[in-house]
Amino acid sequence: MSEKIKDILESGEDIVFKHVGKLDSESVKDVFYSASRISSDVMIVDIDVFSEKGIVSALQSFRISRPNTRVIIIAPERKPGDELISSIVGLGIYDIAAEEKDADWNRVINDILLSTPATYSQAARWHTGQFINDGKRNKERVVIEERHSGIIVIAVAGTAHGLGCTHTAFSLASFLSRSGYSVAVIEDSQRPVFSYFTNILRVKEGKVKGSYVAHGIDIFALDESKGRDEWNFDTLFKEIKAGQYEYVIRDLGVLDSSRMREIYMADEAFIVASAAKWRWHECIDKFDNEYSIIFPLASKSDVDEFSFYTCIKGTPFPHCPNPFSKDNDSVILKLLEPVLPNRRRKRALFGKLLV
Repeated sequence: MSEKIKDILESGEDIVFKHVGKLDSESVKDVFYSASRISSDVMIVDIDVFSEKGIVSALQSFRISRPNTRVIIIAPERKPGDELISSIVGLGIYDIAAEEKDADWNRVINDILLSTPATYSQAARWHTGQFINDGKRNKERVVIEERHSGIIVIAVAGTAHGLGCTHTAFSLASFLSRSGYSVAVIEDSQRPVFSYFTNILRVKEGKVKGSYVAHGIDIFALDESKGRDEWNFDTLFKEIKAGQYEYVIRDLGVLDSSRMREIYMADEAFIVASAAKWRWHECIDKFDNEYSIIFPLASKSDVDEFSFYTCIKGTPFPHCPNPFSKDNDSVILKLLEPVLPNRRRKRALFGKLLV
């Protein structure tokens, strides 16, 4: 079909981008990324040349990049109830051409191009409400989660043990506490150390049941006597709500597949890694610039070299043995800037508010 469609289009309107030939689930991403970099009025997609596993996510990315480009789907002989077409309609793409393969496609495509874009009412028959998932049909599972309304959750995880994930979590918490915010740190690491940590600091009981307080930070250690079927963070919903925290920092320990999900769910996340050349692979295969990567003990030149060769940005975190010190405040301020209020209100004399 793609060759036939190409011949039809080349006889009419100007084509600013084209691809002819089958695409697998990986190469389809590259093709749509290239197409998204070009301003166009209409994109015509013959779905028979794509892998069903990759086409939906590729179209979704394209729609985000080019929301005003009209997308027309060529889907020969597809019928209502088709899971792939339903998923595409769910992306807000309503121009679906599903005529027989031997139809007059010149007329079909011209009619669509000359008409106004289709609406959902015209495409509703295709929409089953199901969304394709890696080409497999799965049973739907609805999960209702209680979210901590108004609380900013910051996740911290490391690429390996011993890099300073816990130290970084407390450094961030200390900065927030000294800045006047109510903050808690929750342990969800594979190697719990908070109980030992609180004993060394000789902490007092916190304002919330099960917590300890040090340097203005409420600390929730992982109870090793309990099973680990649930995240410590999830079991503390009532306590977190009672504490009226503005920020909750989660020490997730070493990053793995289950912790990656927690990273995605957080409002902000930091990955603690090593800038040593022989450990670059711990970042290269896993991360890109959607993550904030912190390199403890690294110099600026170390991180600049890492970024130059890997195209992954990072922040050097200077040596500071005491996580409650102010020494790295300027670095932390920059790291937390996306989740800090632009302006804080302070109560002045006579009850007036100064902004």
